[in-house]
Amino acid sequence: MAKGGLKNWPDMAKLKNFSEDEVNAAKEGFDIFDHGKPNISLEEMMEFLESAGIHEKYPTVFSIISKITEANPKGINFKGFMEAFQAALGNNNTKAGLQKLFETLDIDENQYLDAQRFNLLAKEVGENIPKEDIDYLIEEGYNCPNGKVDSDAFIKMVLKVTSK
Repeated sequence: MAKGGLKNWPDMAKLKNFSEDEVNAAKEGFDIFDHGKPNISLEEMMEFLESAGIHEKYPTVFSIISKITEANPKGINFKGFMEAFQAALGNNNTKAGLQKLFETLDIDENQYLDAQRFNLLAKEVGENIPKEDIDYLIEEGYNCPNGKVDSDAFIKMVLKVTSK
């Protein structure tokens, strides 16, 4: 049966942050936990991810999956999982969506992103940005001389950059 015919397959138009290849790769990983039931156990997935060290290497992804797990104690199907993951990333064209993204990136829930968090985010996406550049970005780009980017500064900067 074709992907599009599966009731469990997400609507790609709703997954703004994912390519079809990325969704296919996610499905392959998701299928590891599929034991022929309508929903997979996210607890089982979380245990696996933790044992594989994902919580240390990709703390943002781990945090998103952890929140999806908390919201779905009886498990979830692939479509619901991908749509929940997309929802966590927010819509970068709206203030409400960027607020959601900020909350997702603020895994410590301390209401700000600092140089240490930006450095970790950069490493999660395979970038190695010098501390001086991160400090400059925070102080000059976000206009946060205290070294802490709050949600208002984050939203203002992202809207400024994406509107160009």
